[in-house]
Amino acid sequence: MKLYHTCEEPGESMNWRFVPLLMLATPAWACVCSGPWQSAKQAWEKAPFVFLGTVEIADPDADPRETMFQEQSVRIRVDELFKGRLAGQAIDLHEGANDCAAKFRTGERAVFYLYKGTDESWVVPPCSHSMGNAAPEGDDLLFLRGLPKSAKGTRLSGEVELYEDSPQEVFRRVRGVPGVRVTISGPNGSSVEAVTNADGAYQVYNLPPGKYSTRIAVPKGLKLTFPVVAGSQRLPGNESALELPSNGGVGVSFVLQADTRLTGRMLDARGNPINGVCVNLEPLEGRGENGARFFDCSKDGGVFSMEMMPPGQYRLIAEDEVKMDDHKSKSTLYYPGARGRDRAAIISIEAGQYVEHLDILVPSAEQRNLIAGRMQFNDGAPVAHATVTFTSVQHGYTETTETAGDGSFGFLAIAGMDGELRGVTGVMLPILKLCPEFIVAPHARGMFRSMNAIPIPVSIDSDHGNLKLILPFPSCNAWPPGRR
Repeated sequence: MKLYHTCEEPGESMNWRFVPLLMLATPAWACVCSGPWQSAKQAWEKAPFVFLGTVEIADPDADPRETMFQEQSVRIRVDELFKGRLAGQAIDLHEGANDCAAKFRTGERAVFYLYKGTDESWVVPPCSHSMGNAAPEGDDLLFLRGLPKSAKGTRLSGEVELYEDSPQEVFRRVRGVPGVRVTISGPNGSSVEAVTNADGAYQVYNLPPGKYSTRIAVPKGLKLTFPVVAGSQRLPGNESALELPSNGGVGVSFVLQADTRLTGRMLDARGNPINGVCVNLEPLEGRGENGARFFDCSKDGGVFSMEMMPPGQYRLIAEDEVKMDDHKSKSTLYYPGARGRDRAAIISIEAGQYVEHLDILVPSAEQRNLIAGRMQFNDGAPVAHATVTFTSVQHGYTETTETAGDGSFGFLAIAGMDGELRGVTGVMLPILKLCPEFIVAPHARGMFRSMNAIPIPVSIDSDHGNLKLILPFPSCNAWPPGRR
């Protein structure tokens, strides 16, 4: 029996940094749009119905990523009216089952810019400034509460906003950033300065028409991710350059994130670098289902790096590959080099301070035992290419492998661990409809559903062979052969 560590480059991409403009402005949507985004002034000019409102009822009321392809009934209370006439104090919306339909949560508050639909109902148009910031001193309410004076002449405005990829939600807005100096450069070398208010907004009126560019003095500990231009096409050569027309309203907002970075190396038991090992930064408070994931896979010299994670306390977890004859598995390894969570070092991440040169070392002379068996349906049919995982919750340790074509599996687990062996495989919806005998997990997302074997308690005190992970239902003729 040969035991050694190796690795392979996974297929999952590291590039999480591109965020479409529409996702930034209205996080409930995933619709892809093109063309310039409207400014607050343009949205007010074009929309017949503008108000500050609160969502009283959203049915279903769930994370927008789960309700994206579901119809939704919504009731919105009109709190403050800025344009249009409305009989009553609430409106009802019906949002379609597609990714260009807005989705809402009960209690959500926004500035709404609505249009009439074909049946005289009000609609939230996609690819427009249809929902604005409800902050009292945000860009939208600064303009709307300044009417009618604010509609006269030119207006250049925007917001400086702090976003983060949090453990609970990917790329969420945290707050506006106050006290940021904004420099607006215009025609003939002219320059104007403004400072963001308590909600991170700025505005300048009565600038002469022409071409402008805007920049900010980024606060210490933060980093500029990208600017967002509204009301104008971006001009070539400058991401924050725009054209201000006569009596027009345009804007440039700036998205900031915490300036954080972590670097290190993945090393084998002899101190040699290992390439292709994936390393995760896990928050101590845990990550939610829709939370951000910070990871990298070691490159040349075993080097890995991550950046722009929110400040907080973390554990650094690698998944090195352990090979045994024809079997292999991914093994949990905590920084600086322990299989158990209780021996992991805690890493503190602070804005503006980099954590560098962390080495994760594979332990030497590990004692492991063989865990082998077969995953099958209850009628004996094999389950190929399923995921099999041994988990010790007490120690935060997992060993993960995949079944072969005949349903067999085998791997080496750390001796002395008590835990549970589980098996799971995915089934696509078209197959599931042809196989009503299949039982799937209640959580549903996308085109796949999960089928779980009955868990087996296992103590790693010796080798274990001929273990059976059984799906508690029979196989099906429509079940496709090979990898799914």
